[in-house]
Amino acid sequence: MNDLRLAFRSLRSTPIVSAVAILSLALGIGANTAIFSLVNSLLLRALPVREPQQLALVTDDETRGISSWTNPIWEQIRQRRHELFDDAFVWGGSRFNLAEGGETQFVDGVWASGAMFETLGVRPMLGRAFSDADDARGGGPDGAVAIISYAFWQRRFGGAADAIGKRLNLERVPFTIIGVAPPDFFGPEVGRAVDVMIPLGTEPLIRGKESFLDRR
Repeated sequence: MNDLRLAFRSLRSTPIVSAVAILSLALGIGANTAIFSLVNSLLLRALPVREPQQLALVTDDETRGISSWTNPIWEQIRQRRHELFDDAFVWGGSRFNLAEGGETQFVDGVWASGAMFETLGVRPMLGRAFSDADDARGGGPDGAVAIISYAFWQRRFGGAADAIGKRLNLERVPFTIIGVAPPDFFGPEVGRAVDVMIPLGTEPLIRGKESFLDRR
């Protein structure tokens, strides 16, 4: 993961464009000053989630891209997100090696902040979603947790209900499976289906001193 993307669900009482203006003002008050624009995203509207028309991506005008967020900026937004939006989350794509040795077994995955499932209105078909509590640095009360896609659940576990609670090694780091996503949910990004979704806060367990969370 080299970058983060930011999406939010607008408050019903606040138009999406107004929410972005408020975000610019809110961050401009602090040490970082940034100008933001809206991508009222057709990408997000194609997601099989609750009221996708209320979702939007936000870009940083300085880089003119949606892939420019650093963790310190996200932490500012996270602390104030309920003042600005109904909710918000960030995510970044990655690939994880499932092998404990020998030949590599890569799967596509995503790191996401704790509110992703709540913001999108997606409920796991089995188990539970991860939350802000699970998104603590290094893992939450239940340690490092993961949600797997329906397709991966079928391939890896044959659709067995007892997959919940089992261990999944990602880059030789053990994660506990806590949920299975519904069959029609492929992840937060249209055109890129993922097999494994894990909280952003667990990234240092895999990256160590190279953690993206420590970049400025």
